[in-house]
Amino acid sequence: MKIGNLFTKTILASLLFCSVSQAGWNEMWGRVRLDYARNKCWPAPFVEQDRASVRNYFDQMTAAGIRLQNTLSDHNFEPVNNEVVLTHSGKLKVRQILMSAEDRRMVFVMRGLTEEETNTRIAAVHAALQDLVGNADATEVLVSPNQPIGRSADYIDDVYRRERATIPAPRLPANADQ
Repeated sequence: MKIGNLFTKTILASLLFCSVSQAGWNEMWGRVRLDYARNKCWPAPFVEQDRASVRNYFDQMTAAGIRLQNTLSDHNFEPVNNEVVLTHSGKLKVRQILMSAEDRRMVFVMRGLTEEETNTRIAAVHAALQDLVGNADATEVLVSPNQPIGRSADYIDDVYRRERATIPAPRLPANADQ
């Protein structure tokens, strides 16, 4: 009986170990198939996320460029009788902004030295919108802390005229040997 009992215990133990070694066998092959399929089509599932991350930077740059392009700077405003009004170039710029693409129709006003100056600039833009369109709330008027690169046309004209005034008159060289 001792031998039979030992034989029975050995068989039972080996069956037990075989069942333990089978644990996860099917899951492993299922995972191998899944990993193979993912590796086979690898770049396709992740292309959209990559494109979206790149487009995000381009969208930010485009928005910053539109903001700078649509910003009314110091030289677009002038004081008249204790009020701040838009210059002719400022009115033309507001008109150009209103005629641009619909998603870009926001007027940005450069922040003044004081809050009162900024508010009077915004009021001047609203008055210009009332004159141009007949509706002071035709588009959003927002404050921008960034100053666009540029100068007033009077300054550029003055520099150009002074440069032209310093150019010497043309002279032909004297003939030395003829």
